[in-house]
Amino acid sequence: MALEFRYSDKNPSYPISFVAFRAMHTRIEVLLTGVEEAVGRTLAERVETEMKALEHRFNCHDERSPLSAINLRAAREVVEVDDDMFLALELCDTFRRTTMGYFDVATDTAVAGQMSYQLDARRHTVRFTSEGIRLDMGGFAKGYALERIRQILSDEGITTALMNFGNSSVAALGHHPYGDWWAVGVEHTSERGQMAHEVHLQGSAMSVSGRSTDGRYHIVNPATGATVAGDELLLVEGRSALITEVLSTALYAAPRAQRAAIMSHFEGYRATEIYCRKGGGVERREIGK
Repeated sequence: MALEFRYSDKNPSYPISFVAFRAMHTRIEVLLTGVEEAVGRTLAERVETEMKALEHRFNCHDERSPLSAINLRAAREVVEVDDDMFLALELCDTFRRTTMGYFDVATDTAVAGQMSYQLDARRHTVRFTSEGIRLDMGGFAKGYALERIRQILSDEGITTALMNFGNSSVAALGHHPYGDWWAVGVEHTSERGQMAHEVHLQGSAMSVSGRSTDGRYHIVNPATGATVAGDELLLVEGRSALITEVLSTALYAAPRAQRAAIMSHFEGYRATEIYCRKGGGVERREIGK
């Protein structure tokens, strides 16, 4: 495994374990405080193993993955899936409905906005409603994975940690050992190295969606099938890393006029449109305020 691990006990009160590896097409970093080196290494290996397993499960480009098996068969027959996959599909359909259809893991749907697969809770099966449907869990998997990491660490008694997926999705346990929060920066899209916004995480999460770092538009509007070409960033903050990931994707895809209505379904979450101007200027608009 290509795992990067560094440990520092220069401050005996708060020794630091830093873990980094690649999975889900991005760099994953985890910062742990207050554990011995052996514990940090063991947790690092557990986290990487879990992330690799989730990467395989939700990778629609890997023909051997469980998701690819669904894509290959579900238009022709009922496909039985395991508990974890069934839960993920149930969650995705719930999010589709609560985001007015702007979060949808189904592509090439016959009728935009309608359910593209049917679930049988008793038998744990899935069946596509028509030919031409394909599931892509990319907008779901990172948030789901962050929740898994947070659960692994919490179960081992870790109370202060920061988890970073490619600088776009971040979750925290507790707060910084020397402050009231973990400070996380959102990079300016026009001025490299400049911060457009700072988020303060305390047992919470954030996700930001927009153009990729190389300037490509990649988020699709499920209602039209077209790539969204908005120049703003959509930042969402709240308790769940999964919900912030889903919401930032859905809000970016949705028309501005419908974003407040989507947010009304998610109490305790805050969404901000960030407009980065050339020369370093930044304009922020909190949705629903």
